[in-house]
Amino acid sequence: MATRHDTVALLAHIPLPPLDLLSDARARGAQCIWGGEPLTTATAIDLGERVTNDAHWFPRACLRCTRSAVRAARNSHPGQCEQCVDGTALCETRHALHDLLLELRR
Repeated sequence: MATRHDTVALLAHIPLPPLDLLSDARARGAQCIWGGEPLTTATAIDLGERVTNDAHWFPRACLRCTRSAVRAARNSHPGQCEQCVDGTALCETRHALHDLLLELRR
């Protein structure tokens, strides 16, 4: 299982929609950042603090959309990583993204 520190570091690999294109509810975490579903404290996944143009915001997402975003980040990572050129089995970031995806399936 990924530690809190590991998970926070992985969040940088999961692209989010631009803040200026989001509704207020999505930007403040009341709705899923991707799908727009209403979120509660029980259903929301905290995607960590983000800073855009000196504005601090705290996006959240539903489990389904988070899984999709982590899967996309894991699958696109090898094309952006020099370590993965030598083989994805050697890349700790890709392994961590894969482990996070497995954790989100539970």
